[in-house]
Amino acid sequence: MNELTVESITELITNFANFVSETVSLTIAQDRHLVYNQFLDSEAGFNSDRLAFLDKGINNSPYHSQVENYPDYLTEQPKLALGGVPSYPQVGELPAIDEQALEFLHPDIKQACICIGGAEGGPFKARWLGREALSRGEFWSTTKIIPILNVICSLKTDINGCEIRGDDKSFGISELMEDVVTYAEKIGSSNSLAAMFKRFQTFADLEAWLKGITGTPHSIFRGMYGEAPFIANPEVVKSDEVLLTAAPETEKGENSVTAYDLTRIISMVGWHGHLPQTGQLPGSSWDNLKPFILALGKDTGRYLDVATEKLGIQNSISKPVILSKIGFGYTGWRQRTELTYTCFTQFHYQEKPRSVAMTLRCAKALGNGDREAIEVDARMAAEVTEILRRLVTGELQ
Repeated sequence: MNELTVESITELITNFANFVSETVSLTIAQDRHLVYNQFLDSEAGFNSDRLAFLDKGINNSPYHSQVENYPDYLTEQPKLALGGVPSYPQVGELPAIDEQALEFLHPDIKQACICIGGAEGGPFKARWLGREALSRGEFWSTTKIIPILNVICSLKTDINGCEIRGDDKSFGISELMEDVVTYAEKIGSSNSLAAMFKRFQTFADLEAWLKGITGTPHSIFRGMYGEAPFIANPEVVKSDEVLLTAAPETEKGENSVTAYDLTRIISMVGWHGHLPQTGQLPGSSWDNLKPFILALGKDTGRYLDVATEKLGIQNSISKPVILSKIGFGYTGWRQRTELTYTCFTQFHYQEKPRSVAMTLRCAKALGNGDREAIEVDARMAAEVTEILRRLVTGELQ
């Protein structure tokens, strides 16, 4: 029998206290009305120009120092038994989506798609859950991940050292991707940079590329982001060798994709190393995805951060990965404020791996833009918290 020391007793007491604290927090979090109101209270002093969680920023994240470790953490396959669940679909294959499984989500969540993945001694499996997951809609800036991934997949060489140049300007691709996600404007605005990434394919070709990957036949992806491209006719170069050039300009349209499209795309990034080649993003490589993973780790929206804090599990998870992209705007056509969030997270909790990708689209029409904004921000935080709560308690699997 091991001798009890002051240190070991202290550790036992600390572990027990943490267990009690987590249990209490997870139990309290079942009161969803309370959780939402607490998040809404956090919006005091905020408005549509700056929100408590949408604009929280990576520098205020407890996972800030972990971002550089994300690629390493993602090489570990989530060992999770998913009985009766099919293998992750091949590229272009539309999976079966359970449209009844997300009835617990608040009515303000208009579209949603969640994918839970894992493997245990066999092929990687995935369970798809949805609410209007295949209905087209405007997903605002979350769709910026699509043209960036298209560029990454179009490069047949190591992305490190690649630059985008034009108009007497030249910047590294990694720095450009990060500026799109963080909104730091170290180089340019997120909207203008995202529009630039969209210039390497015609709108029709980029839309066809997206459809060919997700298998969704009706998605439309022919719009920009309200600003002219940062570089009008960009080219990708490496050591003065031109690797990609701008495509001919074609007539613009709308960006109207599905929650499933975005969940599928971001899940293919997070689970890249565990999928067979037939399920991976065509033309992608792990080394070329790493810079984008680091960029997605620095998203300004921190909904998963506040969810782990609210559930009291922040200090009990290990090897955390949070990749995400937010979108936000007011639509005069629908006369409401909308907030979108696509993310991938993986972590260990109570020695069990959890790995999930999701996309949510929240909307509120109150006739007051500031009030709508703070309510959708608080609602997104509350619903992400509920999803995570169900995931760690085993209610969602």
